[in-house]
Amino acid sequence: MSALLPEYRAAIEAVRPDLADMPMVVHTRGWDSNAVEAGDTIFKFPKHDEAVGRLRREAGFLQLVHPRVPLAVPDMILHEEPMLFSQHRMIPGTIIETAGYEALDEAQRQAMGDALGGFYAALHAIPVSDAVAVGAEPKPEWPAGSVVLPALEAVLPGDALAVARRAFAAYEALPVEDAVFGYFDGHGWNMAFDHERGVLNGVYDFADAAIGPRSREFVYSNLTAPDLTLRIIATYERLTGLSIDRRTVALRTAVQNLSELAEAEEEDPHFTRGVIAWLDYMQAREDMRI
Repeated sequence: MSALLPEYRAAIEAVRPDLADMPMVVHTRGWDSNAVEAGDTIFKFPKHDEAVGRLRREAGFLQLVHPRVPLAVPDMILHEEPMLFSQHRMIPGTIIETAGYEALDEAQRQAMGDALGGFYAALHAIPVSDAVAVGAEPKPEWPAGSVVLPALEAVLPGDALAVARRAFAAYEALPVEDAVFGYFDGHGWNMAFDHERGVLNGVYDFADAAIGPRSREFVYSNLTAPDLTLRIIATYERLTGLSIDRRTVALRTAVQNLSELAEAEEEDPHFTRGVIAWLDYMQAREDMRI
């Protein structure tokens, strides 16, 4: 947290004079925006020029998504004066990480999987043309194995490196999928979870929403728990009548992990262990093995 800039307070008071006497807390960890928490409301202020466009695009995405999905997402309002910033009511809850998910009972885990599966089913029903009209662009692909693998030779042990090579070969041979408008950021750090009740209240941060392969949507919940992803997929299949290939999702997860490991500026033993653990998880499952 940092000190509140006078221009932030002035902008907030210009659109919400009722918050003038309310304590305001600044959160500066975001890549694109500083967030100011005032009462039950969050205000986002872009940090740089590129972030301005991303905030505009996110507001457009949320106007499209908010009335169409069964799970709470921010109902964002974009203000142009006295400076560009956004406003939305906070969704109650905090992030959920792996330990928090593992603490849930069976019914709570299934309810979370059902909520996210229903959310993705409704989100993917939005016509791609509607999303493009509000600024959605193709989701960038990860770098090719020819770029990533050489950087991993000094990082991964030999057996893990061999699996990584097979993962990239299988990934690059995947057939082209139908594109959907997706969230592509559905991990626990972007969730508002009520840990006391064990209930998912909503999701947020739609700046990375884009047009991309359907199966890629299910990668990000693996950062929280593979069990959660499998529950999400099962619910999604039941609601949509579509089939999601678990091995394809696992391959996409492996390639994302390996690419991020190769791009890391500093050695992170904890992350490296996590990448290897995912490769081991895939190899231990007959439906995901490569």
